[in-house]
Amino acid sequence: MKKAVFLVLFLAFAVSSYAVDIPDRSIFIEGTASVPAHRTFFLDNFRMEASALGYNIANTRNAAGFIFNFVVQNYADEYDPSIRFIILVTLTHRESGMELVSFGWPFAQLEDMYEHNQFVFFKAAVNIPSLSDAEIAELVRAAQAAEAALLALLSEDIQPIVQALPPDNSWKNKWIYLRASFDYLIQFYKILPQAGELHGGVAAYNPSIPNPNFVHQMEDITYPRPGATVGLEFQLLNFLSLEVNFQIGFGDMQGNDFFINLAAGAELKFPLKMFNNFIISPYGAFHYPIAFSLSPAFIEYPLFFAGGGLQVAVKGGSSGAFFVDVKYLMSLDRFGLDFGRTYMSNPWKPTFPDPPGFHYNRFVVGISVGYNLEFLIAKL
Repeated sequence: MKKAVFLVLFLAFAVSSYAVDIPDRSIFIEGTASVPAHRTFFLDNFRMEASALGYNIANTRNAAGFIFNFVVQNYADEYDPSIRFIILVTLTHRESGMELVSFGWPFAQLEDMYEHNQFVFFKAAVNIPSLSDAEIAELVRAAQAAEAALLALLSEDIQPIVQALPPDNSWKNKWIYLRASFDYLIQFYKILPQAGELHGGVAAYNPSIPNPNFVHQMEDITYPRPGATVGLEFQLLNFLSLEVNFQIGFGDMQGNDFFINLAAGAELKFPLKMFNNFIISPYGAFHYPIAFSLSPAFIEYPLFFAGGGLQVAVKGGSSGAFFVDVKYLMSLDRFGLDFGRTYMSNPWKPTFPDPPGFHYNRFVVGISVGYNLEFLIAKL
């Protein structure tokens, strides 16, 4: 705190020490006219000319160093009957009230002034003092000196303070996160050869037909589908989190994209937080189907799935993180646990009645993109 106060005082001192008395070249433009269109025309054009010539245009009289005033009125010229108007221009030094120049410019039509506006403005503004070469050089020297002083102060006093400040890792350490993601899952159904006896056990056949070519070869099935997941992640320890979620998928094996599949899941995560801006979390996962769509040929389906994955989360504000999640799940019967296989009855009956059915191993590869938002603001 003391160093911050010192910095402010030092900067104020540096600015005052190296300040140069710069002539005030700001100008306030005002005017009146008997015809409203004349006033608008000259205000716009004189402001444009002032900006083009490098003058600062003030919004109020008190903020300006000089006042540029014009009055447009009717005028009759005894030598040129086409002249109908005259613009009277006055330039005044605001602080002293001293009038620097005053003149008039007659004209016939407003359009005639397009080619004269710049000269009329310059004729008055040329009386505003400009910076000399010596003053410009002094300004450059003052700016360089102030910059050098500021850099020296930052390197000696402020930089150690900034370096000492720890990074903001609060986004990593919330008690509870609300998880929401879009998912893309690819389901693989791999035929088991032991399901039959002919052609490696993956073909339907008719034992009454002597020709062994009268078979129907069964194939593996690949079934992609989109979905979404919502859930809550509880950070039990700094290195351990538990997420419970609810998953929804769209479509079924028959191509009905509007069918909804529902499942519940749990993930045990082991977040690695040694990086400042992202977290890598390997995890184990458990999946329980609640409602799902199957082709009528499927008569058995696994009840439980298990696997694992990897989630990479990137800081997304102080309250959460964006993440990408890749996972792999397989049915538990793959481990010899008989919780129900994926079993399809023979769809080619009665032409090819044997075998009565085919067994599949089912596994899933999925990718998710989403956001973890803090649900409670308490920190670990």
